[in-house]
Amino acid sequence: MQKIVTGAVAGAAGIALLLGGAGSFALWNANASSAAASIASGNLTLTAANDGVWTDLTNGRSATINPASVLMVPGNKYQFTQTLNIAATGQDLKANLTYATQSITGDSGLIAATTKTLAVTSSSDSVVQSTSSANTFVVSPAAGTSAVKVVFTIELPQSATTGQNGTVNVGALAFTLTQTAIGS
Repeated sequence: MQKIVTGAVAGAAGIALLLGGAGSFALWNANASSAAASIASGNLTLTAANDGVWTDLTNGRSATINPASVLMVPGNKYQFTQTLNIAATGQDLKANLTYATQSITGDSGLIAATTKTLAVTSSSDSVVQSTSSANTFVVSPAAGTSAVKVVFTIELPQSATTGQNGTVNVGALAFTLTQTAIGS
């Protein structure tokens, strides 16, 4: 019996030692800081200058107009010219510049009968005509801000037979600059 009691006391002491040491058990570890720098993001902004002007180009005219006060008939051609300022910085950044079709509202028959085109000129190589869409221009990264001139033309062709007594609201004409996926 004495052997059993001695064995039980020794076993209890061993368990007590193991439990008491559980709080101080540790694995070795180490860490180090790297010499890496921070990574900054680029930016993409589009702002409009306050120089937009509408011009009537019908039959060679070049008269400034208020589109709200003209009545379009087949053969009329009106043009809106404005400066946009683009900031596009960042490696691999590309974006598409175009006009927002949803910003032209009104009678669907008259809207469908008109032709709408966009031209963009820039002294910077950072804006070029898209090869896949006539009214889209591809913007690439540039140092600083690039000023571009957008020329939006809306025309009711001489051959138009629809859209009488309709309205095309171009008062909210907007331009968009949308980043494209890398590699596209």
